[in-house]
Amino acid sequence: MITEYDLGDIDFLIERFGALTERQVYELPSEFAERVRYLPADLTPFPGRFNWERFPYFKKIVDCMAPDNPIREVVLMKGNQLGGTTAIIETIILYNIMSNPTAQAYITADAGLMKTSMQTKIEKMIDNAGARDLIFSQNRKQKGSRDTGDTAFSKEYPGGYLHCFGSRAPARFRSMSYRNILADEVDAFPDAIKKEGSVIDLVRNRTDAYSTKRKIFWASTPLVKQTSKIERLYEAGNQQKYFVPCKHCGKMQELIWHGKNEDGAEFGIVWENDKNFLPIIKTVAYKCKFCGGLMKNYDKASIVKKGEWRPTAEALNPFTVSFHLSPIYNPPGMYSWEDMVLQWAECWDIKNNRVRDKEKYRIFRNTKQGLTFEEMGKQIRYERAVQFRRAGFVRGKVPNDLAVRDSGSPVLIVCCSVDVQKKNLFVDVKGYSDKGVTWTLDFFSIDGDTEDFNGPWDKLYKYIEETRFVGDDGKIYKIMITLVDSGRYTEYVYAFTGRYSVGVYPCKGAEYIKAGETYRIFDRSTLQRIGLPLAYHVNTTKMKDRISNSMSVLMWNEGQFQPDWYPNFPDDFRDDYFKMFEAETKVDIIDKLTNRYQKTIWKQRPGADNHAFDTYGYNMAGLEIFADAYCREFLGLPGLSWAHFWEEAKRGVFIEP
Repeated sequence: MITEYDLGDIDFLIERFGALTERQVYELPSEFAERVRYLPADLTPFPGRFNWERFPYFKKIVDCMAPDNPIREVVLMKGNQLGGTTAIIETIILYNIMSNPTAQAYITADAGLMKTSMQTKIEKMIDNAGARDLIFSQNRKQKGSRDTGDTAFSKEYPGGYLHCFGSRAPARFRSMSYRNILADEVDAFPDAIKKEGSVIDLVRNRTDAYSTKRKIFWASTPLVKQTSKIERLYEAGNQQKYFVPCKHCGKMQELIWHGKNEDGAEFGIVWENDKNFLPIIKTVAYKCKFCGGLMKNYDKASIVKKGEWRPTAEALNPFTVSFHLSPIYNPPGMYSWEDMVLQWAECWDIKNNRVRDKEKYRIFRNTKQGLTFEEMGKQIRYERAVQFRRAGFVRGKVPNDLAVRDSGSPVLIVCCSVDVQKKNLFVDVKGYSDKGVTWTLDFFSIDGDTEDFNGPWDKLYKYIEETRFVGDDGKIYKIMITLVDSGRYTEYVYAFTGRYSVGVYPCKGAEYIKAGETYRIFDRSTLQRIGLPLAYHVNTTKMKDRISNSMSVLMWNEGQFQPDWYPNFPDDFRDDYFKMFEAETKVDIIDKLTNRYQKTIWKQRPGADNHAFDTYGYNMAGLEIFADAYCREFLGLPGLSWAHFWEEAKRGVFIEP
């Protein structure tokens, strides 16, 4: 029998249950990080208990990944070395293990990067947070099973699992579903996986089972504009910028490298130059867009913490947000405004206000501004190339009087390169004076059947071994390094270069080499298979860009020293030599099926000879290979330093006594 007291209790329970909400209250990821995370000294300049004081701009981004936040996709287009991986990706991984257990995937460009990240960061993070006890197999263990649930690329924990893999593993995109996916360095992902489709679509497909609750974080330093995935993802969002107050006028503004107001007044990073147009580092400051007041790098400690994110566009999808951030916002103690100016001076000719080094400029734009670099189609014109003939410079002679007058030093080193054709070996010999100013000493053809193991190869051997070049000041030079193109007639090139233990190497052109490097050594297994100690892939796109820049952009006035890598040719070279430089045009390659831009390459016109263009690029690569090895072996440096190399060369170490 139910009494009135029972009815009162029931009414009380009904009232209390009615007051309950279905909404679960979650701890914010930013609060979780400060409560749990500890950063070791070997991984950060700011070790100790994690806090957002130095990096307040990451707090909003990481909290978008909270399970009760309606946002489903978060995009961060950024420069490098910002601390974003530590602050955002690592925090979310740990949060999804300890606070909000769920199925998650961490994807980066390739398996090698993932292995490094797991070994140096993720494993330590789990241990430092005291979460290792949560990592164990969630399946009933069979007798004799070695399933621990804790492997190099997979972690199981109550309520979920973490899978880590590279973007080029198609099986990974088919087999599992995830509620959360963290995709890092997206611009280094392939556009598509063969027979599988777009990688971006494949990532999204893995979250279809959680369509209303999924969370995808896309992050990357942008690369080439025509192919940039992160830029397209960013532009589909609301494109938020981080605004901070000027310490003088208080007006909020985005910090950028350089800008101009409508009245032409400049703002952004500013500095003074000395008489040689080198930056005076103590003058580096940020000029306010509104009042023109100057702020120093240390002022970021106070202004950045007062900043806020502001959208600058309307998102195509209301469940997507996007953010842009560059190292300009780095806290004091990290990469600074002064560091940016020094790096800018390496890629930009401040005196003449033009690009000094295209590859370094591309890297600066990508990594320090967090912006894409747009490849432009172009061609070296014969009419331009022929203007680099020098009166008084004769083939076969080293014009040291000219070199000293126009570059500040005599020729310091001589290098050779060879293009291999069926009936010819095209030989290119160049001398280099200070800062890479280039003097083409000879270019000629050795005729004969290159599929004969002797034939023209014996003549080339004799030429390399016996030829000496004499300067008009009496200096004597031998060839220090030779690269021979092995793209065709490979076995004959390997046989020829196999005659040498050092100094003569096969090389093969590559349209692109990872990280924009000039060259890459063949992998060990290939070297063992071909029986050679060294062989090189050469970044022909980079080399031809440098040649194009030197012939199309560099300017020189007599009475001044020539700029870096300025070309000089003998006055008695025939016109057909210079026409070989216009045999190729830089063109965009478009996928015929998807109609999407793939890359920009140098493409040879049908029937046009390009031997001089090819050998020029191989020759410069050979010099860099030699210089890098010399810096490491004889100067005790960790890698190539052109400044140290040229100073050493001025001692005459590459000239015969």
